[in-house]
Amino acid sequence: MIEQIIRFGKVVSTQDKAKELIGEGRPVAVTALSQEKGRGRQGRNWYSPEGGLYVSLLLFPKARVTSIPLLASLTIIRTLEHYGLSNLSIHWPNDVLLKNHKICGVVCERYQDAVICGVGLNVNIEKFIPRLSGATSLRIETGQAFDIDEVLEVFLAKFNDLYEELQLKGLKVKEVLNYISGLGESVEVMTAKGVVQGTVCDIDDDWALLLRDESGIIKKYYYGDVRRLQW
Repeated sequence: MIEQIIRFGKVVSTQDKAKELIGEGRPVAVTALSQEKGRGRQGRNWYSPEGGLYVSLLLFPKARVTSIPLLASLTIIRTLEHYGLSNLSIHWPNDVLLKNHKICGVVCERYQDAVICGVGLNVNIEKFIPRLSGATSLRIETGQAFDIDEVLEVFLAKFNDLYEELQLKGLKVKEVLNYISGLGESVEVMTAKGVVQGTVCDIDDDWALLLRDESGIIKKYYYGDVRRLQW
């Protein structure tokens, strides 16, 4: 469980700050008001002005490491539901959508014996740069400003409950399927080995995407970018 929060103003990256604390050997949340070089999956830049919740969770899981991104995404869903929001979905593997607009991203890195789970939630951001024109925030959707420290407290409380459940007995993945976007749809998945096409048929217990190809063979993918195909 995470009981300690370390706060910064502006940092290069909360992920990097969390790495500096691995030697202490205890779980901790590292948060900042803004990031100069926040990053998402595959080293992509994460837009991180003031007004967002940027937090990296330093974890030392004993089991089910591959389910940590699922855990973070589900925690964000429950946090947003706490504030009365609905029409929420998870775009595998790491985006949370509100009314099909991206409101949160998750990135997980293994480093030494730790997992660092970074979360970027758009809270009070009112304007986005052009390449993020499809993004949204709590403030845009509700017209209200939120106390980011309070949002963090809600998030951590819900995360700790789910994390304890995950480590003791695993999560009930079928509950998460209610939020997965794209089930039963034709997609292409861009992986390190190339692009594959198929139909999304399920998510398994360790958060892998199960894709059925044209021949009916189901294959498992742990990483990749998913794009819906328009026929």
